[in-house]
Amino acid sequence: MVIALAIGVTNYLRFLDQQRLHQSGAIIEAMLKDARTKAQNGFLGNEEIGFCGKLGAVEVFSTTTAEEKIALTAQLLCSDNSLLIYDSYLVSQDGVVIDSHFKISFLPLRGATVSLAGNAVASGSATLSRDSGEVIFNLDQGGAIDVKYQ
Repeated sequence: MVIALAIGVTNYLRFLDQQRLHQSGAIIEAMLKDARTKAQNGFLGNEEIGFCGKLGAVEVFSTTTAEEKIALTAQLLCSDNSLLIYDSYLVSQDGVVIDSHFKISFLPLRGATVSLAGNAVASGSATLSRDSGEVIFNLDQGGAIDVKYQ
């Protein structure tokens, strides 16, 4: 019974860990889709963050903090090159890594530009992972976002 209980607890903890990773993936997916919608609708800001005179792009990008955590930022790039940050998210789980930092700039009414590991690409993927699973973000210059949870 002790062996069965130990196996059950281990599997349950792995399941919880995977669910936390997938929850982070779902938040990032929502940020990406929100940014695409904001670009398509010509979002110029609000009273909380300020306003753009003209929208250049809506961007989402990932970075790594000094504590080795993955941070995401969503911002408006105005045509005068000013930036208005409207959302951010920190993946707080220990041990979560991203295989390729990304930046996607959704352009008003016309697709997106995608950069993976600092290189412009027509399409590609970034994988958020931990021992318990992974979340794959497939991005392309048409603005498509496909996310797979494994």
